[in-house]
Amino acid sequence: MSQDAHPQTDSLAGDLARSLDEYRQRSQAAIEAIEIASVARWTAEVFQAWKDDRQLLVFGNGGSAATASHLAEDLATFAIPFSEPRRLKVLSLNDSPSTLTALGNDIGFEAVFTEQVQQWARPGDLVLTMSGSGNSPNLVAAMERARHLGCVTSAMTGFSGGALKDLVQHPLHVEIHEMQPAQDAHMIMTHMIIDGFRTLVREDLAKDSDGGTGE
Repeated sequence: MSQDAHPQTDSLAGDLARSLDEYRQRSQAAIEAIEIASVARWTAEVFQAWKDDRQLLVFGNGGSAATASHLAEDLATFAIPFSEPRRLKVLSLNDSPSTLTALGNDIGFEAVFTEQVQQWARPGDLVLTMSGSGNSPNLVAAMERARHLGCVTSAMTGFSGGALKDLVQHPLHVEIHEMQPAQDAHMIMTHMIIDGFRTLVREDLAKDSDGGTGE
């Protein structure tokens, strides 16, 4: 098909250029909304969990589920050298369709994460959820269960933070009142966590390899 076959192309390109410029501005606002100190504190918690052989559970709904899966995959395969036998035990609770549909069908959608937290979480484990609004009932219920089990809790939220912001011990909140930029900020924070964790792990392994002298 020739390039001249779609007369709407020029008009569409102009619309997309304007959309891109608007998105660039919103993305900059998303970056500026990130509280770096909060991300650093949570990254340190993840690093200490690796040191202590504790696990990290992550989950979300919709686009946030994809972000949770992305974080779990990178922490499992990218952050720690494959030559290192100690790995971070990280599990994305939204990655098994059979588990989610079984729990949703047998109990209800509100229980799809709560029941998995009950199954996997141990006292001291880290539990992180992601939500644009911070009010999704299944996420709130799961984090309440995590706190009851003695887990260390965190939530990435947007808008005003919803119920999750005040429920968790380590809120990772961005005051952005639009879903896409809020989700962008959450993805940026996941990459910050991955990069920070990777740096801490390599510093720790280097210290071990030189006998702890740091030289």
